Amino acid sequence: MTDSMLLERGKELARAEQALRQAVAGDGSMMVVIGSPGAGKSALLRSVADAAAPHARVLRASGTLVEQDFTFGIAQQLFEPLVAGAPEALWAACFGGGAGMVREMFFGGSWSIGSNQSLGQEAILQGLNSLLVNLSKDQALLIMVDDLQWADPLSLRWLAYLAKRLGGARVLVAGAWSEECAVSDHMLLREIAASAARTLYPMPLSTGGVRQLIGEEFGEPCDPDFARACHQVSGGNPALLAAMFRGLRAAGFHPVASQAGELPAASQPLLRDRRMFCLSIQPPIVRDLAQAMVVFGDLAEPELVSELAGLDSIDYKSAMQTLERLGLLASGDSPRFVHQSVRHGIESAMSVNTRTLMHRRAAALLHNAGHPAEHVADQLLLVTSGYEPWEIDTLRAAAGTALERGRAREAVRYLRHALLHSPPDSEVRGRRLVDLAAAERGFDLASSVTHIAQAVPMLTSATERAAAALWIPPALAAVNPSLDALVQDTERRLHDLGSAYARGDLALRLEARTRYLHLQDPAHLGVAADRLRGFGADVPVSTGAGRELLAVLAYAAAVAGEVTAGEIAALGTRILEREAPRAGHAYTALSLLVPALVLADAAAPVAQWLDAVRDQAQCQALDGVTALVNAERSAVLRASGQPAQAKSAALSVIDNADPAWPEATTLSVWTLAMVALETRDVELGERVIQTSPETGDLRVLVAHRMVRGMLDTVRGDLPAALDRFLDSGKQLSRCGWTNTALYPWRVWAAAVSHRLGRTQLAAELADEEHVFARAWGAPAARGRALRLRGMITPGGEGVDLLRRAVDTLRCSEDRIELSRALTLLGRRLAETGSDSADEFISEGRRIAQELGVSWAEGDEDSELNGPALRLGAPERGDLTKAEETVVAFVLRGWTNQQIADSLGVTRRAVEKSLTSTYRKLGVNGRAALIEELSARNIGE
Repeated sequence: MTDSMLLERGKELARAEQALRQAVAGDGSMMVVIGSPGAGKSALLRSVADAAAPHARVLRASGTLVEQDFTFGIAQQLFEPLVAGAPEALWAACFGGGAGMVREMFFGGSWSIGSNQSLGQEAILQGLNSLLVNLSKDQALLIMVDDLQWADPLSLRWLAYLAKRLGGARVLVAGAWSEECAVSDHMLLREIAASAARTLYPMPLSTGGVRQLIGEEFGEPCDPDFARACHQVSGGNPALLAAMFRGLRAAGFHPVASQAGELPAASQPLLRDRRMFCLSIQPPIVRDLAQAMVVFGDLAEPELVSELAGLDSIDYKSAMQTLERLGLLASGDSPRFVHQSVRHGIESAMSVNTRTLMHRRAAALLHNAGHPAEHVADQLLLVTSGYEPWEIDTLRAAAGTALERGRAREAVRYLRHALLHSPPDSEVRGRRLVDLAAAERGFDLASSVTHIAQAVPMLTSATERAAAALWIPPALAAVNPSLDALVQDTERRLHDLGSAYARGDLALRLEARTRYLHLQDPAHLGVAADRLRGFGADVPVSTGAGRELLAVLAYAAAVAGEVTAGEIAALGTRILEREAPRAGHAYTALSLLVPALVLADAAAPVAQWLDAVRDQAQCQALDGVTALVNAERSAVLRASGQPAQAKSAALSVIDNADPAWPEATTLSVWTLAMVALETRDVELGERVIQTSPETGDLRVLVAHRMVRGMLDTVRGDLPAALDRFLDSGKQLSRCGWTNTALYPWRVWAAAVSHRLGRTQLAAELADEEHVFARAWGAPAARGRALRLRGMITPGGEGVDLLRRAVDTLRCSEDRIELSRALTLLGRRLAETGSDSADEFISEGRRIAQELGVSWAEGDEDSELNGPALRLGAPERGDLTKAEETVVAFVLRGWTNQQIADSLGVTRRAVEKSLTSTYRKLGVNGRAALIEELSARNIGE
């Protein structure tokens, strides 16, 4: 008869036996078996052991929950049976060399890392590895480790270490773990799986397999309808099928062919309800114990379960034996059901009142037993009536712990339940709304802001109101009039308290937010530089509040042209020296520091800082923060002369735009508009216009106007283009934004004027641009202004201006602008027959190639504002670290769900990452991605 646990496991057995043969031949490896409980993992290991017996020594070990704290417990399980009773002399060779370091682990009696301070973990790992190699010299080894999910962390670390060092050894390490069980260390298990040469996933049995199993189990032909019903209820799980069969046998049921006419209608209800029926006819102590196990779930412990069920030790033991006879218990020391379906069936039979009372009692028992607040709170979430004060305190404490561990969604569940039992329109409710908003902010910013808006009017203290208002991101308040008014009203109330409050951190942060809201008001903008200079030598960079205010003032003064680029660069450097890279900056006005440094041609120092913030945001699954950081990075990439990468990063943000993060979209629109202007890319220009958010942000309005002007030039309507560029300047000037480093409207207007023959206007615009650029002082702005004057100035004077532009731009981060100036100078010199022309053209071409771009040749239209930029084809290097990781899994053939489970993220996050990857690499799906990367020999 076929072993039921090995039915339909031919492929897995073949791969396992192949690994065994290779190990015996000297090509050792790691093999892991991963699946749900009852899928047959242990049976696969046993089968490999049976096959290995004639050829190899088999060592066995198994992880257990009760031994998770037992240091190197797996290693001791494996080797101690060999050592026990054998003379030490016989083991001299095995403990020779590096293995001698771990000799005391097996011969030293009481052994632990703590008792061997001189022996570090790395030395122990090396010693155990050497012992394994020594043992395999005379005979191949099969190391079998079951239930790895419960192994102690140091044993897992040893196996992960071992997995990378088995090549050339006569050793096969075969491990198994259950996906649905609590694990001691997720990361180490993933590392083991990633290092394993073979990973086996025992799949559920097919309907045909279930039918074969039923026939062999009962020794009679099986009706197909009955087999399908069994498959549907069990999911094809061999262990659950075995438990079902035990129940059917106890009921006297036999699925023989002669009963086929009765089975189609009766089989499914019978299988679904059989266990519950058997349980319902048991004595009350058995039913009470089953209900208590359901209530405690994974936290079920004999003492807690028996106390909740009201059983003494004798009744508890008797009831457990009954449940085991019914086939309802899983093996192990803790009370667990054999399958979740058992739990669900018992739970559905409990009344609402019974469940509520038992969950409340369970919460109290856990609380009194000293369990973590989350365990207690999980029980309280299932209580439908009002909470007592200690229960609300527990929910809030659990929320705090969840937030500390980065599990914001869990925290929100706890806080929402605490909020349900808060008095309406009370100060207590307002405070709990603030707590809830703080927890929601990372994944549901819209709800967070809504709850803050509800909370602030309930708070009576001006300082509490101020602290609550700071949870509103200023970028979101800037596009929402009601939030704008709330922030400004809160700032006024705090200021009215007096000078002591006006100088505090709350006041500085609120000042930063209100100044952010007035960035398009020339009256407020004009005093930003005065406020900045008013600090004198006492610039408040030592506090986060001071740095946030300085960032807003720096940006406001920069766009107003009231300070120099050097001052902004110096201030930005001081801020970054003190400001740790944290995802939280995205919710504050500090985010304005990035565009301020971009304008100052000094964004290089912030690039690494942003990378660290992005890594942090991705680890915490903060999609909104990641989007904003990617938008900021796109601006930095564009300013440093990397338009292709900037375009890719900005489009990624646009593709996944979230209305709750308007600044991410606005910054991306700014970047894409500048790239479209550089490349004269009509398609990209249309994308900018079509995808821009409905907002009054000046950057977006001018982006529209500038891009439309570019489109007019491409279509040959130069008068319309000139009007749009001049109108862009008027729009900026009306708001006090005189810094054309933000949008070089004068450069374009001068170039179009020159093409139209309006040379005087062109010269005036170019001179104005040069005057401003000199005052601003950024190398990029000065070099661009000189390049513009050189373009429209004929003869030797124009050549001299282009030379000065090149010299100036060599100090700029914008290497694209340097390449453009070099190319223009070379072409101008070529017209005069100069021998140095090729030198400048070649240098310009080389810089462009290094940046993955090129310059358009020839046609007159493309030369309007210097040569038009042509972006290269996207490369895999454009992918983010997260996208690279997902691609690696795709190339290994993993499904989206498997990838999500491995990375600990949602499947939606994986899908979004793949969508971005497809767009970046210009492919239309998974198959095309694999084909494209295989063609490039990437992913080996």
